[in-house]
Amino acid sequence: MKFDVRERIIAATPLMCLIAYLLVGFVWNIWHPTWAIFFLVPAMPFLLGKKNILKLITYPVLCIAVFVTLGVLYGWWHPAWLVFLTIPVYYILFPKRKRDDAEIID
Repeated sequence: MKFDVRERIIAATPLMCLIAYLLVGFVWNIWHPTWAIFFLVPAMPFLLGKKNILKLITYPVLCIAVFVTLGVLYGWWHPAWLVFLTIPVYYILFPKRKRDDAEIID
């Protein structure tokens, strides 16, 4: 199995993020804002051009954006978690359509 450089970077991203998080946390005692570095793990395939960014925009990602927005702007962390309860409802009302093998693009 042969990996190109981009795939190797994507595979190493979780470990690199963990090392950076722990290093910044222990050396400078900055834990809170440093957790955002873990957003690089799911974003790296898109940043390196291995996946299409439009596949990232899904209903659960929208729910996360709403949750973070309500929490940061208004401090509504507690009631905002209820938005996650809408995810199964969404997938019950709008099930994924079945695709042919020819339509599946990775």
